[in-house]
Amino acid sequence: MMHTPKPDARVAIVGAGPVGLTLAALLSKSGISTSLYDKAPHLLRKGSKACLIQGDSLEVLDKIGCAAQIAEEGIAWRNGHVFLNDIELMPHTFPERPGFSQFVNISQYRIEQELLRHLEQDPLCTLYWDHEVVGLHQTSSGVTLDLRNEDQSFAAEYLYVVACDGVYSTVRDLMGLEFPGYTHQNPFLITDIRACLPMRKERHFYFNPAFHRGHQMVMHPQPDNIWRIDWQLEKGADIAAERENGGLDKRIRKVIGDVPYNIEWISTYQFNQKVMDRFVAGRVLFAGDAAHALPPYGSRGMNSGIQDADNLAWKLSRVLNGTSDPGILSIYSDERRAAAVENVRLTEATMRFIAPADLRSKAIRHSVLFLARLFPAARKWIDHGKMSEPFTYTSSEMIGPKDFCPIVGHFLPDLPVFLENKRSRLRKLLGDEFTCLIFPEQSSIPLIRDVRAPLGKESDVRFVIVHRRGDTHPQEPASSYEQADRIANYDDIVGAQKFVSKGACFFIIRPDGYIASYHAISELSRLKHHLCRASMRIETPAPHARPVRANTDMEEVV
Repeated sequence: MMHTPKPDARVAIVGAGPVGLTLAALLSKSGISTSLYDKAPHLLRKGSKACLIQGDSLEVLDKIGCAAQIAEEGIAWRNGHVFLNDIELMPHTFPERPGFSQFVNISQYRIEQELLRHLEQDPLCTLYWDHEVVGLHQTSSGVTLDLRNEDQSFAAEYLYVVACDGVYSTVRDLMGLEFPGYTHQNPFLITDIRACLPMRKERHFYFNPAFHRGHQMVMHPQPDNIWRIDWQLEKGADIAAERENGGLDKRIRKVIGDVPYNIEWISTYQFNQKVMDRFVAGRVLFAGDAAHALPPYGSRGMNSGIQDADNLAWKLSRVLNGTSDPGILSIYSDERRAAAVENVRLTEATMRFIAPADLRSKAIRHSVLFLARLFPAARKWIDHGKMSEPFTYTSSEMIGPKDFCPIVGHFLPDLPVFLENKRSRLRKLLGDEFTCLIFPEQSSIPLIRDVRAPLGKESDVRFVIVHRRGDTHPQEPASSYEQADRIANYDDIVGAQKFVSKGACFFIIRPDGYIASYHAISELSRLKHHLCRASMRIETPAPHARPVRANTDMEEVV
């Protein structure tokens, strides 16, 4: 049955993968209606594909309400194992942290299922399966999509279109935009097997193991006793032939021995290393693999795409709601392209080490691996893939200077806190809007009250006060804090030093959880000025633009 695009949808999202689904859910939280198109007939299961979500990406999904189930179902780990010639060189332990685990192994498909389950209950988003974009035209005021499904062709108009349709983006091709970069020639094989293996359910990376001499392999556990085995293939390997002649079974048996197993999914591929020059083209924006394609080492693909969606959602919603200048969308491109370029740099270095293409790279790798067997200090030079983490915005014009506080531009570090005498954490105090995060001294409390009052109840700023446990004085009237939205305290003195090392202060935290700026408490009187810089705020919000309506007459496109 043909579904008519909602006449009041303001944004079209092309591609119902994890990035498009996340973006639609985040825009909905800001009251922005979307139409989400995908040419697939339904959500397709494609094995593990992206097999790991980083804890900070789970924070994004937590804002939607999807993170708890994913974290509970997935396999949390913080110990990575690296082997050379079957000898473990350097077990690496990531630090414990409040909230979600550093890494949670779970398939992309399960993440998509949870996002889809959420969106199916969301009245502001409508998902259209089996709808292919076949044309695109834009003006200064909107974008028209030409769409086709099995029944007919039609046109729909939107204020903005976001392409989340992957490496082989139809939207990017229709616009004739280049995708600079290249495809690695080394072939790789992913095999998802179901087996009960006597191994720790953590990451295992092998250099030159006995079962795959001269090459590398990595194993990741998945829920339900699924193991993802990722081989660097030898030149001339024919996996299709191996499936027929028993060679694939022998390949797997060399790794797992005589343990019974079933193949759940198999795929051969070559890495793409590509980044668009700009992620914004008029009223069309690009996110995820449509904007940047990366090798999987370090699990940067899906995680960086989810972070694209988080960065774009608040900027686009503020533009559509008339509270930020449209130029903020160019900042989205600047910030997330810088993140993509850094991811390319890191994964390129990993690929040079894992699969060296020239004599110099081969010599460097050989020397490092030789030295690593003899000197533990040399093991830090082994590049087996630096794991994904949020990018730090050091050069964005919407981020303040780091001169007085090195964590400016970072994703807000978490900190255990007490909220109404119950254990919580700092990130849980943030909302969907900007947050003024205040670490006060007693004398600064009246100033906080005085600054909050003039902003009014309609302000899109959340005020959060966090102080050291026991610092408040009984004689201080409760009204001193009455203007705060959240009041919490901490007893982790060491962990709090990154915030309060220079005394009473406040931070402006963006809706995507990034620290926009740091200020001494005396600057609180200029809060409005600092917020304008962090948000490209329009002082007098423009009236809501009349939504561009879809073509509900379903006229045939000639």
